[in-house]
Formats: sequence, structure tokens, C-alpha cells
Amino acid sequence: MSGRLGVFESGETYLVVRTRPLVACFLHWVLFLSIVVLTITGYYIGDPEFYYGQGEAYQAFAMAEMRLYHLYASWAMAFVLVSRFYLAFTESCNHDIKQFLPTPKNIVNAVKLAIYFVTLRGEGAHYRFINPLGGIGIFMMAVFMLTQTITGISLYSAGTGAGSLWWVLGSPIDSLLEGQQNVRLIHHLVMYFLMFVILIHVYMQVWKNSVFTESDISSIIAGYKIFPLSQIGHFADYYGLRLTEDAPAKKRMDEVSTAREKDE
Repeated sequence: MSGRLGVFESGETYLVVRTRPLVACFLHWVLFLSIVVLTITGYYIGDPEFYYGQGEAYQAFAMAEMRLYHLYASWAMAFVLVSRFYLAFTESCNHDIKQFLPTPKNIVNAVKLAIYFVTLRGEGAHYRFINPLGGIGIFMMAVFMLTQTITGISLYSAGTGAGSLWWVLGSPIDSLLEGQQNVRLIHHLVMYFLMFVILIHVYMQVWKNSVFTESDISSIIAGYKIFPLSQIGHFADYYGLRLTEDAPAKKRMDEVSTAREKDE
């Protein structure tokens, strides 16, 4: 069983459990920083009046710099998307691709969790890894980021010249969406959709961390969560870091809890 036992002042026995590898945590924060840079630089590219650069006109290459930073951040975002997609099929991430997909089961459980988080009534199952509501939210963010990547390639290709690799990749998208104006509009609107989902994601993590004390925020930093031992056997997903691990038997949990109480 992967985890460490500990007893807090309340007398409740807690278990520190592994939720994700450190490489997944690292990729999460690279993605976070890339989205911050993309949002700031993208806003400037769309509305350059809020910043003009410094120095004389020939020194103020603000637009060129913003486009360059936007390009670098987009490459970072694409790298994370591909890397995390690969890890979602590996044992180190518990094959969690199943937890991201909007399957009928995940959708039903996500609705139940949403109702519970809003009303504190209904089913509030505990999840060691990614709960269905969070998984579908991440799926939506991934779709939005993929859309941004595709439309971004089309927008970038417009300035590279016919016959270039970027033009070959971007021109079909331009034709499909009937022009750069539509491509730019979609790219701009999806940014707001993405920001909306991210805000909900951050809010839910803070809310769960403070109300349910599931230590979600620390789990994306160090890869561990802290759960009361009494809840471990009630995980709605796999308990172990690997699929071959078994959840600890309730009898064993009761024995550990009893032993702890006697030691005190």
C-alpha cells in the first residue's frame, strides 16, 4: 500500500497517498505559465493600444516581441499537451485517459458531483486521482487549447508566404473557415471560453482544498494527497498508484485505527 500514516490533533488517522508522478506536476505548471504568457501576449496582439514599447519608433518592436513570446509559449503548450496525452496511457499516471473522456458514466458522475458541490446534497464521492467533474473540465480545456493551436497555425501561416511549411499547414484551415477574419474571431472567442473554464477549475480546487480538505492544491505541487483513513476504502476510483494495487481492506483499516487509539 503506497502511503504514510499520521495522526493529527483531532485524533483522526490520515494517510498520505500518491496521486500523480512529479513529471505530471511539472508539466501542469509549464502549461500554466504558457497559458499566462499566451493570454497576455495574445491580448496585446489583438489590441496593441495598451502597450507601445519603449524608446523611439525604430526601437519599439513591441508587436514583434509579443508575437515571438506568443510563439514560444504556444510551442510550450503544444509540448505539454502531447506529453501529457502520452502519459495518460502509461501506468505511472494510472492510465488516467479513462478519467478525462466524457463517457456516459463520467458525465453522470460529474453531474452528481456538480450538484453536490453547489448544494452539499446528494452523492459526494471521494476520488484519489481525477474526479469526473474535473476530468471533463480538463477535457474541455484540452479541446480549447487544441483549437487555439490549429487556428494559431493558420494565423501565423498568413505571414510566412506561399509554399512554406507553415503555409502548407495553415492554408487548409483558412479555407475551411472561409478566411482569416473567421479564424481570428474563433481564436479570440475560444480564449475567453478557455479562461472561463480555467477560472472554474481554480475555484473548485481552492474550494475542495478548504471545504473538503482534500489537499488538491498540494497534490499538483508534490504529487500527494492527504485523506482520512476512514475514507480510503470509499474511493470511487482505483486506490493504488498502479492498477495492480488493491485497496486496503476495511478490516485492516479498523485494526490500524484501533491500534492508534490504544497507543494514545
